[in-house]
Amino acid sequence: MNSLNDFHTQHHAVMGVYNNITVPSAYHAPEVEYKAVRENVLLVDYSHMSIVSVLGDDAWILVNYLASADISIIRDEQGIYTLLLNEDGTILGDAYVLCSSDGYYIMSENLSADQLLASLNKLLEKADELDIQETPEFKDMRDESWGAILLEGPYAWELMAEIYGYDVIGLPYHEFMTTDQELLVFRCGKHGEFAYMATGNEEQLLALWQQLNERGSKYCLRTGGLDYQKIVRIENPCWDENLWSGYALNPVELQMQWAVQYDKEGFIGQDAVQALSQGENARKMIGMIAKEPCSGIESGDKVMIKGQPVGQVVNAVFSPALQCFIALTLLESDYGWSDIDGFDIQTQTETLAARTKSMPFVYNLSMLVNPAEHSFVDASKAKSAL
Repeated sequence: MNSLNDFHTQHHAVMGVYNNITVPSAYHAPEVEYKAVRENVLLVDYSHMSIVSVLGDDAWILVNYLASADISIIRDEQGIYTLLLNEDGTILGDAYVLCSSDGYYIMSENLSADQLLASLNKLLEKADELDIQETPEFKDMRDESWGAILLEGPYAWELMAEIYGYDVIGLPYHEFMTTDQELLVFRCGKHGEFAYMATGNEEQLLALWQQLNERGSKYCLRTGGLDYQKIVRIENPCWDENLWSGYALNPVELQMQWAVQYDKEGFIGQDAVQALSQGENARKMIGMIAKEPCSGIESGDKVMIKGQPVGQVVNAVFSPALQCFIALTLLESDYGWSDIDGFDIQTQTETLAARTKSMPFVYNLSMLVNPAEHSFVDASKAKSAL
């Protein structure tokens, strides 16, 4: 068996399509996978992640113009998170960019390899303007049988160290190491937990998946699918086109300007997003929490103050950690402040008292776990600072 997909099918995973790729949606009930990622370790096939290599002496010029972040600041075995913008300053997608000795890997959960390649080829049309002397070489790494898996949770570092040693524990956020099997192990994560993404040849990833499963039982590891993101990506908001379906949003509205390097020489959408950042009437994405039990909150529900609409719910979910409904809302800028009472959410069936909430909504257990002091399996150490 050489295929992760064959393995998942044999083990009765529920499959779904993400970023045009078929990967597991779920292995277990949602509450099981949620508990694993928040309290222990969750193992997920991340092969929906498109991976495009951009190689050559002038690769950085092209990648830097594509990305909102400043790619020139990263060196070998370092990565950076970036947005990719449309010319009007709205968000096209997001990506990690990893720097290798030969060039860069662009990795995106929501943009396909074809989309990334099309964007890169379009930029080549202005090679003279960008002063590109040597045309970079592009490749969809899926053609090289590459995929990705993600190990995530408060004790992901400890399980990964059983296989790769203490070098993994010492990896700074957004840096990677290359294993003897030529896998790239990248410390990353969007949900507030320790997370390590392994990318490379699918046969080697399948072998690693099986190793992690064999060693993971003492950590209460669970295999999972991407549906767990439906909760954790509202508890710990990040860019995900599924969260913002139907909305054309920009980094200013989503309060993601930290991912935009405004003063670098140039990037797609730079003029537009600079103008948006200086506007006075922008909506703001603000967290909101129901102050009373309710039957549900849905996208499109109105946010009111004293009977007047001041915004709307974009997405909402019941948070197992907080035991209440939480919502991502777009509010008029005058009302876009955290930890303020006096709001109501008008649902289809009731009017709920609500208050704005600073984000992330939850204080992750990973914030209370120090690899130098804690352990899930060593009885002589505390499991966390709690």
